[in-house]
Amino acid sequence: MIRDYGAVYAGAWRYMLAVPLLFAVPTAVEFIQHVIEMKIGMYDGVAGAHAAESSSLRLGWGVVKTLSITLALYWVARFFVLPGGAAAARRFDPVAARLFAWVMAFGLVTTVLSLWGGAWMQAIGLGAFAQSAGIALFVIGLALTVLLAPWRVGAAIGREDLGFLHSIALVGLGLWWGVIFIIATSLPLMVAHYALSIAAVFAPPLAAKWALLAFDAVLVGYLAAVMAAADVVIARRALGRAGGALAPA
Repeated sequence: MIRDYGAVYAGAWRYMLAVPLLFAVPTAVEFIQHVIEMKIGMYDGVAGAHAAESSSLRLGWGVVKTLSITLALYWVARFFVLPGGAAAARRFDPVAARLFAWVMAFGLVTTVLSLWGGAWMQAIGLGAFAQSAGIALFVIGLALTVLLAPWRVGAAIGREDLGFLHSIALVGLGLWWGVIFIIATSLPLMVAHYALSIAAVFAPPLAAKWALLAFDAVLVGYLAAVMAAADVVIARRALGRAGGALAPA
């Protein structure tokens, strides 16, 4: 796992340098979110941060942010798996685009549920169960992140044989290794991401706030590449156990 861990971080760095414009997509989306958050007073202090948490504008742009991170997987997977690396990441592939559209749709549904599911439960009188449902959704989402890694990566490289159910079967008991690996690779960057946001709330000068938020936007772009690279490692490991290989169809 240690070698795979290092490969994910180093690979994300290579991707950032090889295709900076693609890397910049989730980075730019995150920075726009910070502009929105600044406008609604999220970084004006603790009270402003609490008030802005449920802003419809912020939550709506959060959907765009999540989709941009999902889209990064498309480019990162092609960069790591296909011959040509950077050229393959930039090249349009109609088959892969069609397959990955389903990945994007799945990501959209799960994002909408995570952002507004609690409010919907409140609206229909099930607010008492909202917290439990949120925890259950997080656990299920984490498991599906691992179980569906071969499906997502396969879609990005145009492999129609790596379907939804086939992906789950391939990962199988490797789910536990994958969960640990996802947490180990993502958690340090997630902690840094939230720490920067909190620091921006308390940083007195406006310039300091913007500096922290700009750095955070780049960090989120790197996090998107790390998460995608982790997907590739999980998919490759799952296929390897089954005697196959993660290669274009």
